[in-house]
Amino acid sequence: MANQTTQFKRTVSGTVNSGMRSMFGGDGRRYFIIEHKDDSATHRRGEQQKMIVDEVFIGRDKKCQVLIDEQFGTVSREHAVIVRSGDQWKLIHRSSTNDTFVNGQRVMGEQVLQNGDEIQLSQNGPRLGFIVPQGDQSLVKSIGMTARLDLFRQQALRPYKTAVALITTLLVLAIGGAVAWAIISNNHHKQDMDTLAGENAKLQDEIDANKQIPFPQAEFENYVYTIKLINFTVTAPEKTYTKAKFPAGPIWTYNYDNDADDQYPAPIGTGFLTSDGYFITARHVIEPWEYFKLDENSSNPLNVATLYVRLGGTIDATYQIERKDGYRKTLHYRDFTVDKSRNKDLNVTATDADPYKVKSTMSNNDYAYSKMPADNSKLVMNDNLCENMEPNTPLHILGFPKAVGSTTNKVSPQYTNATTTNRGLYEGSIPVTDANFESGNSGGPVFCEKDGQFYVVGIVSSAIGNNHGVIIPISSVKR
Repeated sequence: MANQTTQFKRTVSGTVNSGMRSMFGGDGRRYFIIEHKDDSATHRRGEQQKMIVDEVFIGRDKKCQVLIDEQFGTVSREHAVIVRSGDQWKLIHRSSTNDTFVNGQRVMGEQVLQNGDEIQLSQNGPRLGFIVPQGDQSLVKSIGMTARLDLFRQQALRPYKTAVALITTLLVLAIGGAVAWAIISNNHHKQDMDTLAGENAKLQDEIDANKQIPFPQAEFENYVYTIKLINFTVTAPEKTYTKAKFPAGPIWTYNYDNDADDQYPAPIGTGFLTSDGYFITARHVIEPWEYFKLDENSSNPLNVATLYVRLGGTIDATYQIERKDGYRKTLHYRDFTVDKSRNKDLNVTATDADPYKVKSTMSNNDYAYSKMPADNSKLVMNDNLCENMEPNTPLHILGFPKAVGSTTNKVSPQYTNATTTNRGLYEGSIPVTDANFESGNSGGPVFCEKDGQFYVVGIVSSAIGNNHGVIIPISSVKR
């Protein structure tokens, strides 16, 4: 039998008005976070929603700010609501058919929430975490203006789909919020013109501060390098593999010809130098043999390297890196650190009768780095930002797509861009769309702007089809 419910009706004051105050970054206004603790079609486990309005409905109805997936049939359309109560928040149980629990205890009508409480919608239903940020981070004004506008649209406007609401909202944005603010807030007393002018100026300042800033390519491009494999030497494994066409002798060296007409041109990619002295690139740029598709009948020199290494042989390689101002440096395979901890078993033989199992690389450890003098590099890594970007965040990329910009006597990184498709990371990587990745871009730095500064948030890894791609978050680099 369901417990006692409390009637509560959605109000304009608790949604649109409070959303507007948050959008202006009202003095002292605070927000809370809902953390999803179960995977569903609408939310991933660990995903967090910042709530900036005073009435947050939870349920399967599309008007709810916290939308629960239809797979949870025991969750009501409007199962519960969290409302501001002075300086606190209280949860109001609304479902007439299923219970609501806080920390395993059934809610009898309503209950004041505490930081860290766990909310569960129905017995064995989805679980939500209630989080109150601490200190200045709990203030709504700590959220960027662009993010606030998006949260206002999702939380204050979602319950209202009428043309009047949409027109009013457009009016708010068009005139800086001053006149529409007075209309929506149902403020019946006359407002002083100086106050209106002040609010308008305040909003305009925030909008100006959050305009998209042009990417300062010239500031960064001298710390972005083309990287080319010059030669490699492989030592045969102790065991031989009868199906392979090994070169004569236990040690074999291959030198790449710089001639563009060479049947097998030297693999080329991108690397970059960070402000704390790390030269970073993609692992498959440094270890192409680890990612090479084995073909016993191919004469490609990487085919031999791939087979030797996978069967237990050793390898060393030499690379040349070069940047725009003409600086060149030689690096060796032994100079680089790679992460082999997430490699997986792979059977490289054609039949079960010849059972060689080796370790193959995984996409989420596609990075390599070497320590170098920082040389006043302006490329600053940001581990936190790379894991907490919102969907549709613009990303900026420098590199050498199809070796463009890395021809003889001309090293000039090319600019491309992409857009995030997920909130935070997905399976350990940053999935993107609108990507223009080509071979040669691999290993290039990916930038994101925050508070007027551009940070390195990732490493170009691979393309998926013609429009999508994968970026390795800079936080994955175990440095």
